[in-house]
Amino acid sequence: MGSFKGKHFQTALSAIEGIANAASMSAVGDIVAATVKSFGYNHICFLASTGVNQSFEDRVLLKVWPKPWAEQYSASNFYASDPVAPRIRRQPELFTWSDIRLDEVSPISRTIMEIASVDYGLKFGLCAPVHGMNGYQAGLSLAGFEVENTEDARGAIELVTMYAFNRFATLRSHQRAKSIALTLREREVVSWVAAGKTAWDTSVILGISEDTVNKTVTAAMHKLNAHTRAQAVAEAITQGLIAF
Repeated sequence: MGSFKGKHFQTALSAIEGIANAASMSAVGDIVAATVKSFGYNHICFLASTGVNQSFEDRVLLKVWPKPWAEQYSASNFYASDPVAPRIRRQPELFTWSDIRLDEVSPISRTIMEIASVDYGLKFGLCAPVHGMNGYQAGLSLAGFEVENTEDARGAIELVTMYAFNRFATLRSHQRAKSIALTLREREVVSWVAAGKTAWDTSVILGISEDTVNKTVTAAMHKLNAHTRAQAVAEAITQGLIAF
């Protein structure tokens, strides 16, 4: 991370304080938008890593784009060929769109960047990746026409990005916990799974069919966004939905 001081340091501290006290994801988004706008960035896309099978829209934490560009990007599935996306996933350091060599990307990728620049005025782009111990976690992609591209400005943006993502993650976790509502039967079945019981064991204990047990576990896994029974148990315990 680059060093920064003076007014940029104060801008970052003010944003971080606001983010820490933000009670909703939209409030965090408003602070991020206002902060980067002070550096000339009017177009924002903040994405989180949520799994390989998630769509572009499912990854969005914050998006402030011209409506026509957003519609074209979605309708044409630009995300699949956007050269910014793979770079932000593999490079932990902040970078500009101009760092991407167009002669090294596909013709479709070059076309996407040309459309963004020529048709929508997204002349200068900046990306602030968020990488943790397990790799890529999120990325903030910014664009504007006249921006302050100084080391101090980039340092402030990078710091705010990290704090914003942490707050987004915390608020989304709380939001998700509130939205998960397992039925009494689902909690019973998952509890017996946690106790190491087989589907047959559970069917005998609860007086229901083995097929019903399996279907109930599957329903609980879907609600918990779990891919295995063990993951479903872990999620249910973490969310306080079952005792262990």
